[in-house]
Amino acid sequence: MRSEDMRATPVAALRGRTAADIMTDPRICSPSSTVLEAVVMIRDAGCGAIHVLDGGRTIGVVTDRDVARALTDNPDLADRPVSSLMSRTVVAVRPDDPLDVVEEKLGDREVRGLAVIDSDDRLAGLIARADLVARLPERDVGVVVAGVVGRFPSPGRNEEVDNGTCIGA
Repeated sequence: MRSEDMRATPVAALRGRTAADIMTDPRICSPSSTVLEAVVMIRDAGCGAIHVLDGGRTIGVVTDRDVARALTDNPDLADRPVSSLMSRTVVAVRPDDPLDVVEEKLGDREVRGLAVIDSDDRLAGLIARADLVARLPERDVGVVVAGVVGRFPSPGRNEEVDNGTCIGA
């Protein structure tokens, strides 16, 4: 196989489709929402993260993983505001970004999900890895998953940016 063929991914099968075509509705809270409120939303929605909005703009993300990591060191965690726990790193795409850009950011940025930010910098939707994979032809799923997961660092080498999103929302 030629080197240029090695760079091509199965997402090419979805050529012409954009982030807007596969994004899901976001789960959101305010910076003053409590961690308990966010956990209840995560549980009820069956998702991994809640985006924190201020004035309609995403200022952070709180994930189930953030809560699990902080729980043992913070006995009062449930009553604390999510702003004290959230990650302020939000990796985003635009609604008109092609799916190969989505795939690249999911892998290169070491995130579980992406925010879809509109032209006014407002949260329009979310894309989880599963949202991309669910739209691929079955024969191509393994290649994309290996490509995205293969870009992650080995455990213990680097801290993963965890920007998960609701799956199946």
